[in-house]
Amino acid sequence: MLGRNRVWDKNKIESTLWPVDHEIISGLPLGNAVGGDKWAWYFDSKGIYKVRSGYRAIMDSQWSESSSSDSPDALWWRKLWRLPIPLKARLFVWRAFHEILPTMVSLRSRGIECDVVCPRCQAVLESPSHAIFDCPFSYMVWKKSRFWKVLENKRAMPFADFLRSLSLEISLDDLALVCWLAWKLWCERNKVVHRGEAGDPQTIFDLSIASFGEWQALNRSPSQPSAVGSNVWSLPQPGCFKLNIDASVIPGSDHIGIGAVIRDEKGSILGAMARSVGGSFSPFVAECLALREGLRFAKEIECVDIEVETDSINVVSTVEDNRELSLEGPILEDVKQLFAQVRSTGIHHIRRSANLVANLLARFGFNSNCINVWVNEIPSVVSNAVAIDIID
Repeated sequence: MLGRNRVWDKNKIESTLWPVDHEIISGLPLGNAVGGDKWAWYFDSKGIYKVRSGYRAIMDSQWSESSSSDSPDALWWRKLWRLPIPLKARLFVWRAFHEILPTMVSLRSRGIECDVVCPRCQAVLESPSHAIFDCPFSYMVWKKSRFWKVLENKRAMPFADFLRSLSLEISLDDLALVCWLAWKLWCERNKVVHRGEAGDPQTIFDLSIASFGEWQALNRSPSQPSAVGSNVWSLPQPGCFKLNIDASVIPGSDHIGIGAVIRDEKGSILGAMARSVGGSFSPFVAECLALREGLRFAKEIECVDIEVETDSINVVSTVEDNRELSLEGPILEDVKQLFAQVRSTGIHHIRRSANLVANLLARFGFNSNCINVWVNEIPSVVSNAVAIDIID
């Protein structure tokens, strides 16, 4: 399937594989190094299996099966997986929703010999709804919450119906607190079953509310950091060169555009490159490819001591990361080798306004059928942008 220079042979792919596979195969980036195949975990950005990502994959699968856009439960499932509570709390809610919590009644139905009555009140068969809401112990805890008036009229409902109804009446944050309290009550129930420890309802309520606030404070997502790169292009350090790279991607296209420009400490262009690369790549992978091709171009025209700039903050944060097994891993391995060969002084993030020359070259490359190279001359397509950079 590979053509010359380790690129996908489009004709072979289209003549050999099903149409549904064409875009998938052509979107796989190839590195220069030739090696054996490796196992990688699809559901992790680094290709490394973790229990947490395994749980997420399972939950995503369950969500897609249980909450299609046509399902009446769709709104509830969207809310559940967005709740700002720990994953294990969301898993607890999911299990309670599907009536698969290991209550005494459930254990007996699975052939396990045990008393089916509630281990706390010793009066009623223990179902999920009883354990979480109807048991006198749980009842006393819920009565202390601000949700009591809403909950009181719904306690007789099956747990799934209760949550569906409640999610339509309270905010997402309040729903998170309700699920948190339900989870904590289940944990307290387990202490009674496994350790014989029964806490005081007031203490349990106070500790649950306090721990919810602490967890929220520790796990609150910070506001998305704004780009901290420079607004305008600046000259490289004396004795060094600056490489600016960018990629042009149009969704649905079977190729991308790549642009690169190298300038010296006076702002003069030593070389520029614009080309298209076949493949249906994501914007991030396209930016990684632009970085590799830009460094390769610098090596070809024998430029060293290079500072690299890109307007992709994700590329900057990924270069130093260990992503050998990720989709972009082969490209990053090439990048690391090229960094050493051109004695790169580092890679930095800039805003798009400071990367205009590379951006225009990438757009030009997208519409070009050949590799365009300029050495010691200013490409006409970027002459105005180069002049603006020098003036700024």
